[in-house]
Amino acid sequence: MDSIRDFPPATASSDGGRWFLLDVIKAIGCVLIVWHHLAVYSPMFDRAMWLAPDPLAALYNHGQLAVQAFLVVAGFLSAAQLLRFVPENAQGLPTGFSVPRLLAKRYLRLAIPLMAALTLTVCVTALVRPWYPHDSLSDAPRVWTLVVHALMLQDLIGVPALSAGIWYVAIDLQLFTIALGCVWLAGLIQLRQPRFNLRGVTVLLWLVLSALSLNWWNRQENLDVQGLYFFGSYGLGMLAYRVRLSRITAKGWAIIFVLGLFALWLEPRMRLGLAWGMALLLAAWPSTGSSVVAASRRTRWQRGISSLAQTSYSVFLVHFAVSLLVSAAWFHADWQDPWANLAGMCLSFVLSLFAGTMLYRAVEHRTATWGHLLQWQVAFGLSGGLALALT
Repeated sequence: MDSIRDFPPATASSDGGRWFLLDVIKAIGCVLIVWHHLAVYSPMFDRAMWLAPDPLAALYNHGQLAVQAFLVVAGFLSAAQLLRFVPENAQGLPTGFSVPRLLAKRYLRLAIPLMAALTLTVCVTALVRPWYPHDSLSDAPRVWTLVVHALMLQDLIGVPALSAGIWYVAIDLQLFTIALGCVWLAGLIQLRQPRFNLRGVTVLLWLVLSALSLNWWNRQENLDVQGLYFFGSYGLGMLAYRVRLSRITAKGWAIIFVLGLFALWLEPRMRLGLAWGMALLLAAWPSTGSSVVAASRRTRWQRGISSLAQTSYSVFLVHFAVSLLVSAAWFHADWQDPWANLAGMCLSFVLSLFAGTMLYRAVEHRTATWGHLLQWQVAFGLSGGLALALT
């Protein structure tokens, strides 16, 4: 999600405006994911279902498709960041390019808010456990669980996650690592074969991995904890950004079109169709005029959408803890009325937005440093000790 938050110069106007389409996608995706998790993990949903069975069932069954939009946008913005190190006709990677430094920067920006949100989640879980017996509650974490979550390896090694949706954070780090590795590998290839175009080799590597993911890895359900499973959607976003920069636009369009069409012909998948359509939209949408909105000219609703987009990562991280607290209160009160439970879900959503804004201002918006990370890792460890003591 961190990659979704950063806006490179390519998506901004000269007067400081932002490409509003990206804000809209992130804001809608954030709302859908929060409500999807309310549907999946909150007992309030089962009682509210009586009010609108079909729309709420669709939210339960298909709300997670919003992740595909996040993947495409993340790939789009990662390409914008990485291609800055690979200018046209570049001979070798610039001195400012450092794989360890870029990986460390991405890890810190993802991990610091994650540690803060997990600290809250573990504390809330321990608080409500005695009077809220529900399957969504995780066990009190031991030292190994805390270490694995700090390294974002929980799903890869089969450790149950402490919060809903945090698998995406680990996947984001894996995807960025793969994309970054392609840039590094392209530099090695050009070093041995100077006649090769560095940017061309980089994009070709992204294209090959995207094709393999769309047509094979993404069809292997047992691989869904690995970044390669999702690289097809991520890669479509990267290729969409490349099309926007390309002088041979028709060729780029043809590649994205054929890539998605063949993968859908091979095995129709709703998630792939959404990712493909999103990539085509990003490639085609104009980046001038009304699509780029300067801060001084935004309407109130545009400012609201941009604010939600900016805090979407923090909202994503903290909403499960908020949902647990509200769901436990409603369960303890034993409110059976569907309207009361729908009101509880709405309250949970509003409080999630508020808590996400607070997390963004207090943690995510701060400069990401190793010292800052250590502070929240200590807090995370203490929350685990508290949870064990209360068990």
